Parts: sequence; structure tokens; C-alpha cells
Amino acid sequence: MIEKKGKWTRSPKEEVEDKKPISISAGPVDKVIELAFNPSRDKIREVTVVDRMQGRLFPQIDMINMLLHYCIEIAEYRQNKELYQQKYGRDRPIPPDAMDEFLFRTAQWQKSIAGRNLDRAIDIALAETEAKAEMEEPYDTDKWEK
Repeated sequence: MIEKKGKWTRSPKEEVEDKKPISISAGPVDKVIELAFNPSRDKIREVTVVDRMQGRLFPQIDMINMLLHYCIEIAEYRQNKELYQQKYGRDRPIPPDAMDEFLFRTAQWQKSIAGRNLDRAIDIALAETEAKAEMEEPYDTDKWEK
């Protein structure tokens, strides 16, 4: 800060430092690499390259799997309520919201058709890398003068 006639103003250097672009991505290239090579169980649905038919079939398979686990949970509850409480940590089975889950899984798998989500993540990482390189090494006008 610079004092001019009783008022504090910013130096040109401070103004330039405050105008750094804000990144809208999840992070640098390392985050995209981590997502691509070590995705979580939910994120793997978004970065796996699938074709159009698989993108329609896999949400249905996820639903069958979820509802099968719910049926097994009900059977365990009916056999022994005390053992069920120890295993699941709740008094009784809670029915899943099947419609919400189906929409969520469909949206996840649709991102994976033809590798769209993975390609976009890579594009964002490359754009961020290029922007960072430009910020670190701006155009040098001395090189262009004759």
C-alpha cells in the first residue's frame, strides 16, 4: 500500500497480483490425472469409456444391484433383528429412492458415452496448464523489437 495525500492506494504490483484469474476447475492437472487413473467407485462410472448401448444398460444394472441388496437386507432383518442392527447400525431397512437413484446413475453413465467426461476433464487440465504457463511467462516485448 502507498500513502498519497492521506489516502492509502494500492501499488501497481498489488493490483496485478489481485487480478490473477480464478480457476473454475476442480484443480490442477494432478487432480485430473488422479480422477482418470484412481477414480472412486462412483466416479469410475463417469470416466469409463462406454458405448451408447452400455450407457443405457449400465444404469439398469445398477438399479437391479441396488434393489437386490435391499431385498437381502430385508431378509436379514426378518431372520434376526438384533444381528441386523449390529451389522447395519439401524433398527430396520430403509427403502431406497429408486427413481432418484436411477436418474443419478443414468446421468453418471451418460457422461461416459464415448469418453466425453474424460475428454472434457483432460481439456480443462490442458487449458489450465496453458493459462498457468502464460501467467508465469508473459509475452516479452524485448524479443520482438529489432
